Amino acid sequence: MIENMKKGEKTKERVLKCAEQAFSKKGYYETQISDIVKMARVAKGTIYQYFENKEDIFTTLLEKYMREWGKIIFLDIKDFMGENPANVYAIDYLRQRLQKTAAFFSENQDRTNIILRMGVGVNEEFDRIIRKFEAKELHVVTHDIKLAQRQGHIPEKLNVELASNAVLGAILRLNYYLFVMHKKSISKTKLEEVTEEGVRLVSNTLQMKYTNN
Repeated sequence: MIENMKKGEKTKERVLKCAEQAFSKKGYYETQISDIVKMARVAKGTIYQYFENKEDIFTTLLEKYMREWGKIIFLDIKDFMGENPANVYAIDYLRQRLQKTAAFFSENQDRTNIILRMGVGVNEEFDRIIRKFEAKELHVVTHDIKLAQRQGHIPEKLNVELASNAVLGAILRLNYYLFVMHKKSISKTKLEEVTEEGVRLVSNTLQMKYTNN
């Protein structure tokens, strides 16, 4: 029974991976269950053992992305304390956030295409999940700004809600530029340069004292 469960989970993961590739290439509406069946090399009935329909597959992928993003961007504030000037740690914290976000989008092109090309209003269920994903991202940005304000790195008078949305919008657009529009031409060195420029721009937006230490 355990072996059957393991085999079943592997089949489900293969279906999800093939669906991810199909949605990335053709988009949600153009992708058919038959496309996924062909790519996964399974019977059509097999897919319905794990998912109700195409929408269920897509929803499962989006929820999976939320969990993966949370794991990748995690930072421990204890790693940003020490004998150096406080602003050095504040900027390095920001730098790590941007680098981890870039890593999330760079390591899986299909996932990146799906997330960054998705717009609200496609489907009520997707809209709910996308808004939840964006709310989670916004919560992280807002948390970081408030933390920096408490530590004196960002002026208290800064409008947190406005700044959070501006920073998140810039980050998502930057990653769209890097990993959707120019995915074939971004070298590791270029990515590091662009990320550092992102640190400079975001720190200026938040009125932080930029340092490249």
